[in-house]
Amino acid sequence: MTMPAGTTGRILRGCAAAVLLLRAASSPLPAQQKTISAQSSVDWRISTVHSVVSLDAAKANISLPAGRNSALQLLEMELPALLKDTFFSIVVNSSERLGNAVARGEVSLADLNTMIDSGKKTPPYFSRDLSRISMTHTVSISQVGSLFIRHASPYMPAAPLDSTPSRAYSGILIDARDILPVHGEYTSAALVPCLLPKIWNENMDLLYEKNIVDPQIAIKRGIVRYSDSDNIESWMDLVGTDPLRITARKVFGTNRTDPVISRKDYLKIMTVPENRELLKNGKIVILCRPEELDSGILGPDKNDDYYFVWQDISTALNRKPVKKIDFSDTWEGLKLTMYDIRFIADSDQLLADETDRLDSIASALLLAGKNARFVIEGHTASVGKIQGEQELSLRRAARIAEELAKRGIPAERIASAGYGGTRPVAPNTTDEGRAMNRRVEIIVQTGSDGSD
Repeated sequence: MTMPAGTTGRILRGCAAAVLLLRAASSPLPAQQKTISAQSSVDWRISTVHSVVSLDAAKANISLPAGRNSALQLLEMELPALLKDTFFSIVVNSSERLGNAVARGEVSLADLNTMIDSGKKTPPYFSRDLSRISMTHTVSISQVGSLFIRHASPYMPAAPLDSTPSRAYSGILIDARDILPVHGEYTSAALVPCLLPKIWNENMDLLYEKNIVDPQIAIKRGIVRYSDSDNIESWMDLVGTDPLRITARKVFGTNRTDPVISRKDYLKIMTVPENRELLKNGKIVILCRPEELDSGILGPDKNDDYYFVWQDISTALNRKPVKKIDFSDTWEGLKLTMYDIRFIADSDQLLADETDRLDSIASALLLAGKNARFVIEGHTASVGKIQGEQELSLRRAARIAEELAKRGIPAERIASAGYGGTRPVAPNTTDEGRAMNRRVEIIVQTGSDGSD
């Protein structure tokens, strides 16, 4: 197979970035990172990422308030590295988080650090007992989203051949506050806000995505606004007083981010030139369920329990070595990767020689405790069959979930997802690379007392 010029280089750079992320995440924490903690959350109502960075003065051997300047210097120095790991968890689109985009090279760590450095910081403040010094940091969602805006001018999909009665509107308001059917799956879910959603119709014709929006507008204020309110005052400045009101019919994507609208509503937009201009100008508001607009804390809570679980599982896996696995601390949490997992070709039926490996893995994962949850992600090598690969990876992830449940992990604590060949960790041009990409990743989400 002949690849386009530059493809091999891009794949290798993306794989190298993924290896660097893995190595950075799995290495022991530097002393000062043990003394400094960071927590970030996204408020989609006000389109802001808010972070609090705190330094434990005693662990840093700094006496407060006398050592204020030394503490502040340490906070400033470590800020990008600490926030980077929390920012990795921000949902970008229907299939990726920011960490995935960095791993495959679409966004560089340098650009991410520059964006973090540009955030607004408050003056430092002390805890009442002078044991900690903290500062807050905020960046807008549009600043994060701007890392993905590369086009110089917008494009517009061709007008459809059919039409429906319509008129010009002042904006587009999509109500996705119900629990909606997930397109292509036998389940339902709430729509999840993200940096770069797409909008589809029920035939899966694409209506809207980032490259349709004027790049200056996309950089300045993002491509959509999220709200949970019927109050016109909360979104009138963007979509006006006479928006086209649409009820979402479905949600799409592994991350449940993309609203799917009816063909009729799609035509109401696409058959009127003024309405197509609304797309170009990003005049779109999506109404979500209130609980989805506050992300909570981004990334895993890496408290003492987290590291006890890491140690316990690592010890168990080392006591009886398991072939072709990796267990490490990553931005997503503790991750166990099974490489070159063996299924019957093009099916989700495991070969018999995987039994021992699954026995050992399940036994180790049970040490995560009664409050731990597990996300199983299936990945395939890429041979150009995108839809089939995604479906196969989902079935295989579900099969591993079933096998772990048989071995004592409660099924209600296991979720599964499939990404096909969209997240390679090695080039697909060799047998060895395809074997690396044919993998299952198990993310361990420790509970508040997950070490029990």
